[in-house]
Amino acid sequence: MRRDGSTKRGTCTAAAQKLGIRTASRTPAAKRRTFAAVSRRGVYTAVAALLALTALQGVQGGPAAADGTPGPGAPATWQPQGQVIAGAATTADAPAMRPGVTYRDTIKVGETRIYGITLVDKSSAYASAFALPAPGTRVAYGDGIELKLVSADGDTCDSVDAHFRDDGAVRPVGSAVSRLIGVDSSCQDANQYDLSVHRTSNGTSDPGVWPLELRLVLEPPLKSGAAAGHAPKGTGTASPTPLTSGTAQQARGGTSFDTAAAVKTGIWKDKVLPGETRFYKVPVDWGQQATVFSDFSSVQTIDSAGFVISGVRLAAYSPVRQLIDDQEHLYEGTPTSLHEQLAPVSYANRAADDSDVARVRYAGWYYFAVSVHPDVAKETGGAVPVTLRVDVSGTAQAAPDYDGDPKAAGIGVDAHDVSAANGAPQSAGPSASGESAKRFLGFAALGAGTVLVLSLAVWTLTARRRAAAVQDAVTQPSPPRSGFGPPPSW
Repeated sequence: MRRDGSTKRGTCTAAAQKLGIRTASRTPAAKRRTFAAVSRRGVYTAVAALLALTALQGVQGGPAAADGTPGPGAPATWQPQGQVIAGAATTADAPAMRPGVTYRDTIKVGETRIYGITLVDKSSAYASAFALPAPGTRVAYGDGIELKLVSADGDTCDSVDAHFRDDGAVRPVGSAVSRLIGVDSSCQDANQYDLSVHRTSNGTSDPGVWPLELRLVLEPPLKSGAAAGHAPKGTGTASPTPLTSGTAQQARGGTSFDTAAAVKTGIWKDKVLPGETRFYKVPVDWGQQATVFSDFSSVQTIDSAGFVISGVRLAAYSPVRQLIDDQEHLYEGTPTSLHEQLAPVSYANRAADDSDVARVRYAGWYYFAVSVHPDVAKETGGAVPVTLRVDVSGTAQAAPDYDGDPKAAGIGVDAHDVSAANGAPQSAGPSASGESAKRFLGFAALGAGTVLVLSLAVWTLTARRRAAAVQDAVTQPSPPRSGFGPPPSW
């Protein structure tokens, strides 16, 4: 401010006008245009922030993304869940697996991944592993994984091979190995054990990495002096009769054990796309026997002479994810039926010579997986309707007297389990890593939301102040001009 009350800008302007130089002045219209531009920038900023927040929330994914639900026409897939674990190449570096925890890892062609397991001398143990090649992956006969449970002395407690039996039959492949207290002659000590998973591959197969999902569960022992009972005689009829009475209900099989649709005695209808494996679980109590028929419907075919060897498959798994038995059959678009009849559930079955009987050793959810070969798409071009005929027979008996709660191992069912079996797929249980990721994304989304709200508040306040300034500039009379020169009206 100068002594005469004029500003330096005013003096310079007056001097310029005396010299005949035109000066730029901000008219009310120009000020309004400036305000509009600022407003638009604020809106664009707010919208960009909102879109960023929406995208961040999208990264979290909903249940559809988490359980492998695909887009229209694409096969649903099992998405591995659980904590990330990195299997080692040697027993010395093997990471520890904890009971009741699901893990995920990856495995390369020809690789062996080793995981450490600490066992006491009382509980039986079950370690499962499933390889999950992606749809479209090229697999061949003999490809798969081989599981071993090995003691600290190098003794093999149990082993199992899970291989594809047909070229191109990509699907989840795996099983479980066990250490049984009181039944096995070796591996009874409390010690460090190791689970090894080895991937086999044909030279023409896709060499890409396969995801793995692993799990360890412990079965508590019976109380001292508790009776184990006797194994039932026989395993059922040689040619079981399918259930035909009752109204068919809709079911939607899950993509994994965790998301399997719970079904009970009755008739259930579903559709399975080529390349899909759908999981269903049936509650079977002590003393009961489960029989499941899977009827694959006729469909319109592209080539009347076409067929796919091992085109359809039905597999049965125990509550600890151990493969009991599976059936495959040629499919050419005509009706085809497969069935699995389990032995009556008994604790004493574990001592049976027949492995199909020995694995039906506890009450719980028994899983049935229905697969359609990817090549069926070349013959049908669409989903195959499937009818499941589930029959759980026999009167439930009292459970053996466990020294601990067997529920943690998935052993046992109750009335609620049976009543809740309505054919709907289950939601996958939250894993530690999944929860951490969701928690991180939740905080990130919350932070982004906070920034957005604060940005909008600041922008609104600034916009209002600028609007007020523009309005004042438009409505208020211009101040007297400083310096010499003609009157403003000239």
